[in-house]
Amino acid sequence: MDQNIKNVDLKLDNIEVLTSGTTAEFVNDILDFLLYQRRQIPFVYKTYKYYVDKWSDADESGESKDQESFAHYQRNQQRSKAKATKESISDMREVIRQAFRSSEVKSLRFLFGNNRFMPSEAYTVHIPHDSISRDHYCEHHALPEGRINQALLRLLTCEELYRLFSTELKVTNVFLEMELLTDSDRLQGSHCDSFNLIPKHVLSQLPRSCMDIHLHLLHCSENTPNELRCCKEIDIYHDLGVLNLDKSGEDVSQINEEQVFLKAASETSGWWQAEIIVRGFRSNSGNLWSS
Repeated sequence: MDQNIKNVDLKLDNIEVLTSGTTAEFVNDILDFLLYQRRQIPFVYKTYKYYVDKWSDADESGESKDQESFAHYQRNQQRSKAKATKESISDMREVIRQAFRSSEVKSLRFLFGNNRFMPSEAYTVHIPHDSISRDHYCEHHALPEGRINQALLRLLTCEELYRLFSTELKVTNVFLEMELLTDSDRLQGSHCDSFNLIPKHVLSQLPRSCMDIHLHLLHCSENTPNELRCCKEIDIYHDLGVLNLDKSGEDVSQINEEQVFLKAASETSGWWQAEIIVRGFRSNSGNLWSS
C-alpha cells in the first residue's frame, strides 16, 4: 500500500486570516478541481453549472419544444443525468460548508470508485484547524480567487500527481468522508443529521490498488493572529449592563472551566460519511451543450 501513498503540501500564501468559512470554500474548490481533472464533469464546475442552469431556465420559459424523435429523447436523458450530477455536487458542497460551520473539521477525504469500500483513488485533505481563527468573520476575509488558483495550480505541476492526472479515469462515483474534532455529545446531536452525515465507527481501509493522495493544507501568514483585531474591535453593543453581559468573577471562572472542558473535548474525533453521492457525467453527444 505504501507505494500508492503520495503526500502533497498545498500552501495558502499571504492569507492574513483563515476562517472556517474560507477554509470550507477552499475545500469546495479542491472538490471542483478534482471532479474536472479526473474527468467526472466535462467543464470546470462554474461552466458546467451555467450550462445546466441554462437548460432549466429554457424549460421554465417554454423555449424547449417537444419533439418525438429518438435523438431528442436521448438528449433529454443525458440532460437529466447532467442535472442530477450538478445537484449532487451542489449538495456535497453544502454539506462541507455546514460541517465547517458547526464543527471543527480535522480532515476529510474524497473517494473515487464504484463503491466506498473499493475506491480506485482517495484524496485526503488535512485541515490546519489550529490555524483557523474563530474571532473573525469569513465574509470579511474571503480568499482571493487568484490565490486559490495559484494554490490549485501547484497540484497540476506536482511531480507526484502528474502521471495520475495525465491518465484517464472512467466515469464513476465520488464519496465524501469527514473527520470531525468535537465532543461525543455533539457528535451524536441533530446538527450532523441535519446535513446527512452518518457516523463511521472505524475508518474504512483502502485497498492496495487504490491511489492514496494526502493534501496537507498549510496556512502561511506574516502576521500573528493577535495582531489582527479587525473583527474583534467592531462595536455592536455599548451597554453591557443592559444586556447582562457584564461578567462577575464567578462567571469568568465558570467560563474558564468551560473552555478547559471544550479544549479537552475537542481532542475527541470521529469519522462520518455523507449520504450524498456524486455520480460522474460524461456527454455522449457533442451538440448537447450547444443546443
